[in-house]
Amino acid sequence: MNATPHDSAYARFSSAFPALLLAQLVLVAAAVTNGMAGASWDASQRWAIAGVAVLQALGVLLRAVPVLLLLSLPLLAIRQPRLRLMALALLWSLFIVVQSLLDQYYQVAHVPLGADLFGYSAAEIRTTLADGAALKPRTLLMLSAPLLALWLGLWWWASRAAPGRRWRTTVLLVAGLLLWLAPLSAGAGTLKDDAARELASNKLAWFGADVRRWSSRGKLPSAPADASSNSVAATEAALDPKYPFLRDEHTPDVLGPHFRPTSDGQPPNVVVIVVEGLGRSFSGPQASLGSFTPFLDELATRSLYFDNFLANQGRTFGVLPTLFGSAPFADEGFTALDEQMPAHPGLFSVLGQQGYHSAFYNGTDTTFDNERGYVELQQVRTLVDMHNFGDGYQRNPFSAWGYPDKELVSRVLADSGTLQTPFVLAVQTISMHTSYQFPDQERYKALFEHRLAELRISPAQLPAYRANADIYSTILYTDAQLRRYFDAVKTTPWYANTVFVVTGDHRLPEIPMGEHVERYHVPLLIFSPLLKQPKRVAAVSSQLDVTPSLLALLSNTYGLKRPQKTAWLGTGLDMAESFRNVHQLPLKQTKTSAMEYLADRWWLRDGKLYELQDGMHLVPAADAAARDWVVGRLQRYQQANAGFMEQQALTPEGVAPTLVAYQAPPPAPVVAAAPVARGLSMESAQLEAGTGNVQLTAVFSNGDARTSRVFVPLAVMAGQDGRELLEVYGTAVQLPAHGRQQVRLQLKPAQPADCGGRCYVSVFPSDPDTGKAVGQGRYRLPLDVAPAAGSQP
Repeated sequence: MNATPHDSAYARFSSAFPALLLAQLVLVAAAVTNGMAGASWDASQRWAIAGVAVLQALGVLLRAVPVLLLLSLPLLAIRQPRLRLMALALLWSLFIVVQSLLDQYYQVAHVPLGADLFGYSAAEIRTTLADGAALKPRTLLMLSAPLLALWLGLWWWASRAAPGRRWRTTVLLVAGLLLWLAPLSAGAGTLKDDAARELASNKLAWFGADVRRWSSRGKLPSAPADASSNSVAATEAALDPKYPFLRDEHTPDVLGPHFRPTSDGQPPNVVVIVVEGLGRSFSGPQASLGSFTPFLDELATRSLYFDNFLANQGRTFGVLPTLFGSAPFADEGFTALDEQMPAHPGLFSVLGQQGYHSAFYNGTDTTFDNERGYVELQQVRTLVDMHNFGDGYQRNPFSAWGYPDKELVSRVLADSGTLQTPFVLAVQTISMHTSYQFPDQERYKALFEHRLAELRISPAQLPAYRANADIYSTILYTDAQLRRYFDAVKTTPWYANTVFVVTGDHRLPEIPMGEHVERYHVPLLIFSPLLKQPKRVAAVSSQLDVTPSLLALLSNTYGLKRPQKTAWLGTGLDMAESFRNVHQLPLKQTKTSAMEYLADRWWLRDGKLYELQDGMHLVPAADAAARDWVVGRLQRYQQANAGFMEQQALTPEGVAPTLVAYQAPPPAPVVAAAPVARGLSMESAQLEAGTGNVQLTAVFSNGDARTSRVFVPLAVMAGQDGRELLEVYGTAVQLPAHGRQQVRLQLKPAQPADCGGRCYVSVFPSDPDTGKAVGQGRYRLPLDVAPAAGSQP
């Protein structure tokens, strides 16, 4: 008997489709609900996120209809109803499970999975997932609820034997095909921060788009025969076709004036501590989330402290080459070159040439990200990781990564009394990484609650902090181990003649970020008993600048030598006390992500231009001349990057360059100048305390030859610990071409206990809808708050 038109496989698709629609809606509801748990978004923002998430989920489902229909037709043609039901349930379950797993990855990593999946080996993926895939009740519900909805919906469809309609299937098919012509980012622009946009995005669509970008990227541009053909490079020397990054090494010794001679006349030891996941937003003075590193905060008051320091990578894969070798990224990270990594001078190798003993300590498997390969390339003499850690130490029973930071510090201290001086030693921690679990964690969760009270976190914000109690307690734990290390080495004979460097490899992503730049914004502390006095540095520098500056210090101030020529990307730390950026540097969030570039105040990301402002804020910039200039700088870097990969060489002398005594740097080479910043900015900002209030007077100006966008003057008062205390908005303003306007805002004075004695006020032009900065502002204007008369000190 022939099937009727209404009973054909094609028609059945539309009658069964509601079950898949229901499962998709349950899936997005579970993902958004789980992602919002403990978040600090207000009700309107939560509804906006949910709305965008539903729109994107429906768009992905309709886009999938053509493929699902093609795969489902043979199954829907099966005559036996039960077998037909089981086959269809299996296929559609696969579609739901793939999305669920991508959502689960996001819940663990707090970044959507993209082409970076293909940047890691199967063993590395297993290690990563082993720590993040704990099946908690909420996780099980998130994975099972959409499948349960699908199966119940299909059972109901089969039991009703409802006839399908061919025209309905045709409508679904046409809608799905048409949606391929439209972007899936509908509504995302209404969300005010990256965390909200990433939560609302459909992770399957994100994965597909990123894989398409990665697979179609092609080869990096080859270096031209004559670099002067590039208009940006016309005033610069042509790239060397064999060694495109090679240059004379003339990094100035900006650290030397801050250091005293050693007590024994010998060059100092160097200790570099790389803290996994250490971000500036939760560490250091005026940390935006409040600081959860009390020891590092105290150490900062005795150090050279760099407020606006950048890691060049958004994950650990790049930290060793950038920090210790000032090396380029190649295609998917320098260490991904594996056996093709070209030998080059770095901190370890250059000091090793001059008699330093070198050691590297890590509690994990250093084959991950090929860190072992890089350390061996730099000729480090002693390498300790989880494979030769030694007896008497306990691996972390809650993590696949190896030994927790307490055991790592104990292992380093076990060797501290027998170190051959001079030495260069590096320690890389691991505990501030998923799963954020370690022995005796309950003790640090109690300290976390105590820290919340010390920071005076408002009751409204407490749920968001406590939702991440595992992470914050881990931060406190690692900080405590650093304290233990520094307390212990004080008693060693080499301590007085040692330079200590502490930084983070990147900012951990599991605590939501307000801005993209936070992923790279990490602390840098340079501490030593040899320091003359502490200093806070506001200028921007990056990890590419550390090795050049350390070797300039050691060669100029302490009589060592440095390479005559290097391929280092960094030009040395900038010690300016005011905010600025004089560097040009690449940044790469993941192994497979598109390259970002910072030059002067301009940050290029995904082809879009942003201005880096004081306070480490990125503001969208519509300046074609500035964008063209930064694109030219990025292209020159890419040409050099492609050239060194083609030649498989950075320098002609490899790891053992000719070493020479320090010489004062010659005049800086001519480089194409950055365009002058235009757009909205502030000419001045002044605070004046009155009776019962504080008056802020600010002058906004428009540097463009056209009418400015509408903006709202916004002032934000924060305590000394970085907590936001107050926001005050002015009325909306639109300035004529080259116009200026004075604005006055009244701020209610905070209590001394809230400020910690001093408050800070930031003021900037903001977007009327999102509150984000849309032009240059003034940040951290000090406001001293005196105790009320008669109050107790």
